[in-house]
Amino acid sequence: MTFIVKTRKVLLNKLLNRRQLSVELLHPNKATPSQESVVKELASKYKADERNVVVYGLRTSFGGNRTTGFALIYDTQQYLLKFEPKFRLRRRGIIPKRDGSRKGWKEVKSKLKKTRGSEKTKIYMSRKTDKREVIRAQKETYLKGFVGK
Repeated sequence: MTFIVKTRKVLLNKLLNRRQLSVELLHPNKATPSQESVVKELASKYKADERNVVVYGLRTSFGGNRTTGFALIYDTQQYLLKFEPKFRLRRRGIIPKRDGSRKGWKEVKSKLKKTRGSEKTKIYMSRKTDKREVIRAQKETYLKGFVGK
């Protein structure tokens, strides 16, 4: 797919160790480009690793031909894991998707309302600590994959 990438408002954010870009894509008489193709194009343009580029918020204007969005280019994978929101890390498959359902969480919440004292903390902590440990372990294994490369 052929398209032209124009970057607007390129900011160098030293606190978060990334470049923040406003991206405009021109794709006359073609469908909206996929995020993966935009990531590849930006990585080659800014000489960065594709795994450090995050694209989000792509909106195609009415009638097509032009799409705008945002991109973040992190310096390293550690900064990406540290500063990116969890929902974007889940989309990329870096940390595991949530298990269980919304209904299950609401049942636990109503059970918490009915209990008092130490039982309440037991129920809450059994629900909370497992996820944090799983996410932490998943991030560590993800980073170990890059150390060897």
